[in-house]
Amino acid sequence: MTADELSAQITALTRERDLYLRLLHLGREEDVAQLLREALGLMVALGGARQGYIELHDNDTASATPQWWIAHGFSAEEIDGVRSAISGGIIAEALATGQTIVTPSALCDPRFSAHDSVRLGKIEAVLCAPIGEDPPRGVVYLQGPATAELFSECGRQRGEIFALHLAPFVDRLLARQ
Repeated sequence: MTADELSAQITALTRERDLYLRLLHLGREEDVAQLLREALGLMVALGGARQGYIELHDNDTASATPQWWIAHGFSAEEIDGVRSAISGGIIAEALATGQTIVTPSALCDPRFSAHDSVRLGKIEAVLCAPIGEDPPRGVVYLQGPATAELFSECGRQRGEIFALHLAPFVDRLLARQ
């Protein structure tokens, strides 16, 4: 193993350790809005995503409007339209199937290329992981650039682990409200 490979491996392990430590600290949060801010900031930084979004639904995930949501990486003008700017089709599929969606280009992906939100937003690389299971409570959505780390199998696994472990924190806070 070369020195550069060893250094890259150490960096990756350090980032993964930091992810899990920060995830543990999220469990101490007492406010839903602050939890979502911290969680989204963590995932955007970890994945090197340009934009990110988290939405949570009440127990009824069939509702079109999430009860809570937060976005990162959108201009002030885009914030009001952020939920229409990202792909409802991708999010809807993650919620309906309970499966993580990973695509290097939603524009070229036959599952999503026909959606207006994908074409209008020119959506390329996406990782969208459901929060919780049976049924999912919401999603963590990360969009471009298509870095090898974010959209690799390892990146998928990190996103899924993060979203799965975020769910009990969300449930705990929502039960208090």
